[in-house]
Amino acid sequence: MLTHRTLQLSFFFVIFGITAVLGFFIFRPYLNTLVLAATFAIIFYPMYQRLMTQFKGRFPGVCSGLTVLIASLILFIPSALLGTQVFREATVVYSRLSLANQTEQPPLPPAPDNTSPFVLQIRDKLDAGITSLIINFDQLAHEAFGWVLSNAGNFSMRLGQFSIRFFIWFLAFYYFLRDGHHIRKVFIALSPLSDKYDNEIANRVSVAVKSVVGGSLIVAVLQGLAAGVGMWIFGVPAPAIWGSVAVMTALVPSIGTALVILPAAGYLFLIGHTGPTIGLLIWGLTIVNIIDNLLRPKLIQRGTKIHPLMVLLSVLGGIALLGPVGFLIGPIVVSLLIEFLGIYNEMILHHRDATLTNSQVS
Repeated sequence: MLTHRTLQLSFFFVIFGITAVLGFFIFRPYLNTLVLAATFAIIFYPMYQRLMTQFKGRFPGVCSGLTVLIASLILFIPSALLGTQVFREATVVYSRLSLANQTEQPPLPPAPDNTSPFVLQIRDKLDAGITSLIINFDQLAHEAFGWVLSNAGNFSMRLGQFSIRFFIWFLAFYYFLRDGHHIRKVFIALSPLSDKYDNEIANRVSVAVKSVVGGSLIVAVLQGLAAGVGMWIFGVPAPAIWGSVAVMTALVPSIGTALVILPAAGYLFLIGHTGPTIGLLIWGLTIVNIIDNLLRPKLIQRGTKIHPLMVLLSVLGGIALLGPVGFLIGPIVVSLLIEFLGIYNEMILHHRDATLTNSQVS
């Protein structure tokens, strides 16, 4: 026979389960935004602490607002400039390719007089391949333009959704910075684990976020930027576009930005620019690699071990599942999963082994 206490607990958990499910569906459209806000709050929390020290522990709201403002300037001004430059270069590249297709001219510049027959053969094959690509690309561009016109209303709606998400991100970022320690206390109070393990989980989450973002994503962005600057210096067309591609290839283990720099150097060699070819290769071997070798060990905090292949797969999987925001959320989720597996190994498996050992001794 059910006791009054059992009925109370059953009723409570039923109501709690229903409200939890409803709460999840209510917040689901903004979960990505909240995760991003929490991630940036963890990354920029040291800046918030320094501001709090300057204000002698007073005015936490002001310090949080200043941190959000500085972080927004750091994040969005370079992104806007890069996006504008990529759009300009894409427009120029498309115009040149369309003109070459209409006039039936080879896409590569004329070869120098002293070009070897072997290089000429490679140029002919490359010209044929680029010409075929131009024809297909031109058709795809016309189809894409028609799709944009037919979905103009959806773009307006998506722009409104983006504005709302950005506003929520801004507010959540602010409150996560200002009230982060209160949120941590609530997590520790509600968790059934001991405070020791709760604090350890919170610390490992912070370390994992800082390490994967700083040690992998920020390094990849800086390497892509350096590769783009090098291609601009040595005359590779559309350096901002290829620098953006280099950001993604920088996440590929062992090979990295060579997937972009080597073809770019090959292009310079095929059009007869031997000096810039050598210069770009030296730039890639020195400047771009130095960024990886110097910054990555300093940004990856001790105790965090995430294989570069896992980072790459998590970026690609995150983008496929969540869109562009998955570039950041994917690696963070995978890093947290790895950290929780380590905590599980320490908390449960080690405790089980110790219990078995004690029972055998007794």
